[in-house]
Amino acid sequence: MVNTLGRAVHRMRPPGGRHLRTFTSLTAAGLGEAVLPTLSLIALVRLTGTETSGQVIFAQSVATVWFLLCDPCLENAAQRFVPIEQQRSGRGSSLFMRLIRWDVAIGVAAACVGLVAVLTARLLGSLPDEFAFMLALAIVTRGAMASYGTAGAAFALTDRLRALGVLRMRCALLSFGLSLGGLFLGGPLLYLAGQAAGALVMAVVFYLLATRGLLAELGPAVARVRMPSGMIAFTVKTSMGTSVAGISDSGILTLAGLLGGPTLVTILKIASAPGRFYANLAVPVAAMLYPRIIQATTAGAGTAPIRRDIVRTVLLLTVAGAATLTIALPTTDTVIGMAYGSQYAHIGVVAVVLLGGACVKGSVCWSNVLPLALGKPGWRLAYLSAEGAMLLGMLLAASWTTSGPFQASLCFAWGTLAVAALGTGFWIASLRRITDLGCPDHA
Repeated sequence: MVNTLGRAVHRMRPPGGRHLRTFTSLTAAGLGEAVLPTLSLIALVRLTGTETSGQVIFAQSVATVWFLLCDPCLENAAQRFVPIEQQRSGRGSSLFMRLIRWDVAIGVAAACVGLVAVLTARLLGSLPDEFAFMLALAIVTRGAMASYGTAGAAFALTDRLRALGVLRMRCALLSFGLSLGGLFLGGPLLYLAGQAAGALVMAVVFYLLATRGLLAELGPAVARVRMPSGMIAFTVKTSMGTSVAGISDSGILTLAGLLGGPTLVTILKIASAPGRFYANLAVPVAAMLYPRIIQATTAGAGTAPIRRDIVRTVLLLTVAGAATLTIALPTTDTVIGMAYGSQYAHIGVVAVVLLGGACVKGSVCWSNVLPLALGKPGWRLAYLSAEGAMLLGMLLAASWTTSGPFQASLCFAWGTLAVAALGTGFWIASLRRITDLGCPDHA
């Protein structure tokens, strides 16, 4: 078993061509996961209007926040501790199977609790019928997706990230086709039902392909395995960090729905789309860095290769961000007006500022995985808590001090850019200290 892991780790040093193909696959998947939902959102806004589409977005954001609060983030624990357990006892596959089964069970339990809460609220008259159905369908979708992360970790552990990109693209296409078909056939409820159906189908496919590939690589899960030392504390901190990170996205939309209603939610959702596109260029870089940093740490290679990868990443994504903003500045108003209608064209300025924040933040995309790979999730938790608090404060201040949804969204966008700049400076200034703490024997 140990020799098997050694061969897998050896393959984590692919030539440049394989790195490029993996990056291309993951980037294409990320862009597909951003572009296709945006196209379906365009159709939703045009067919149902701001009020109804805002309710759909609000229901999705509430469901997302609920599952963020319930998600133990076992995918991060799997990527860090399965290689350690495989090297120690040869039972890495047993540990992974235990983790992914826990993930599925937690997702099902969270979905059941959420559905019971929706039903209770509806019976008490707190939710109208249509919104209750929207929220229930959104909860089913997120429940089906609960184990996607841990299943994806299996692809990383077996050096199959390129195949993961292809699978994610197919998942995005299936969800797009079913949701758009449902929208045209039956309106917003069937739109959400299509997403739920696609998520359920892909959950089964993800699970089967992930587990089969990992068992073939690391051997059958034939023995029980005890929890590795430090895994529970690591998982708790990681889970809390990911839950807090959700405030920067779905939590913001949820709060916007409470403060400004469907109009503010719709504006922020539309305006954040360009930033999401750019973020999907940076996320694959972080996904590829994670196993490389873990490999360097496990092998005792010291801090030099880690810092070298990170410096290259910062330089690459700084140039990419500058190029993206140069292209977006003169075109965003026109593109949004053509896509959503002329009444939304003025949102372009909000979108550009939010895109600027995404570009600045993307230059240090490694900050999402470096503390985890080095076994220091507390750094990430502390940072994300501060960031989430500042973003919530920005939105509250914007809503209370401005006179309308557009002014509030623009004020929030500038605040987001400022927070991104502060965060980028923090991570660059802290790089040496974090790597020294994570690799103390080689500092």
